[in-house]
Amino acid sequence: MKQHLVEQRLMPALQVKGRPAETHPIADRMRRYQVPGAACAVVSDGTIEWTAEYGSTGTGGAPVTASTLFQAASISKAVAAVGVMALVEHGDLDLDRDVNEQLTSWRFPDSEHTRTTPVTLRHLLSHTAGTTVPGFPGYPIGTPLPTVTDVLSGRPPSNTPRVESFAAPGTVGQYSGGGTTIVQQLVCDVTGREFASVIYDLVLRPFGMTDSSFEQPIGAHRATRAATGHTADGQPIAGGWHNYPELQAAGLWTTATDLARWILGMQRVLGGSPDGPISPATARLMTTEMTPGPFGLGPEMAGAGAHRRFGHGGSNAGFRSQLDALLDGSSGMVMMTNGDGGTTLCGEFRRGVADVYDWGEVDTIQLDVVDVDPAVLQSYTGRYSGPFDLRMKLEFVDGELFSPAPYGRRRMFPLGDTTFLDEESGATLEFHLDGAKVARVAVMVGGNELMAFEPTSQEETP
Repeated sequence: MKQHLVEQRLMPALQVKGRPAETHPIADRMRRYQVPGAACAVVSDGTIEWTAEYGSTGTGGAPVTASTLFQAASISKAVAAVGVMALVEHGDLDLDRDVNEQLTSWRFPDSEHTRTTPVTLRHLLSHTAGTTVPGFPGYPIGTPLPTVTDVLSGRPPSNTPRVESFAAPGTVGQYSGGGTTIVQQLVCDVTGREFASVIYDLVLRPFGMTDSSFEQPIGAHRATRAATGHTADGQPIAGGWHNYPELQAAGLWTTATDLARWILGMQRVLGGSPDGPISPATARLMTTEMTPGPFGLGPEMAGAGAHRRFGHGGSNAGFRSQLDALLDGSSGMVMMTNGDGGTTLCGEFRRGVADVYDWGEVDTIQLDVVDVDPAVLQSYTGRYSGPFDLRMKLEFVDGELFSPAPYGRRRMFPLGDTTFLDEESGATLEFHLDGAKVARVAVMVGGNELMAFEPTSQEETP
């Protein structure tokens, strides 16, 4: 029953105050965001309550099944952090020691930012180290793969800059896949072993994640079960996916069910079980937000009170995913997709789970929309051109101003006579008028103008 409710109640982030909650069935939203396939799992009260699979592993491909492998992307950070903390418990690593004291294959560059406060493992796991390189694009199939020290040094064939300081450790919260990759090298240097093997022994095997691996590239025996990644417009990634030698940052291949097992493992330990790979005290430390937040030691923290939760999102080329679970152990969710449009889909699925399983409101924005004269809305219709040969078309039908898309309407919510919120991008459109005609449309993000469009025709077009 709850499965059916969730599947029918995917909830957009933008909701209009005073109106019933807007919800949609999952099939409609997969079409909207051009996501070919998805797999999900929901846990409740210490068990996997239900799992489900939708769509295909690729355009015209086989159906997604419970054993279909997806790239977990940055969820890898939270999963692997359990193994790192196990090494801390064993005395192999120290949360507050200068990482350069234990790194042997590479040294973190000295700078004015680290002169008085060194970078530590605690900083790196919580994204408070002030390190550069937020994320990684991966390496297309058939291209050379750098070593981890190549990546850290920004040395070819690495396709990202070297990892270095931009701020004093502990003073900023800045997401850094580069910092996480330092942790990967630290694990290898201290243990003298392959990272994938260490995390298998310390995390995947204890939590029963039998379909998961940090092996990159993926082994031939597992590649036959791997989904093909897709771009935002539904086109397959050349070769099926990118490879990620940055294993702790983005390298996990897994299933929705295995990630649900990780949630259950963490919730059992958080509940006091002594049988996990880490102690309850360490699990609680991992899920305590470090200042400046919002991360603990691996997981991202959110919610408040009884609805406090831990989790992580994931974004690799062609793959998007989301994992969230309540700290009190009552429930959790995973969604994995093989499309760049899956970010929004995962968010809507999470809000559906939150609604059905009583998590409270999750990342919902309540809009105060205003009534705008239909004649004014009609005057905004037409075609517009922007930088980089971008095009925009606006139509007005049934009282709504929207941009047409293959999946239907991308609505513009009126915040004023000349200000509208794009429901999909979250950007604000500001119409600048010359008399009764539109002179330009500014696209605003965070109060700053990102770009502007000019009308090519103010005649409504079919």
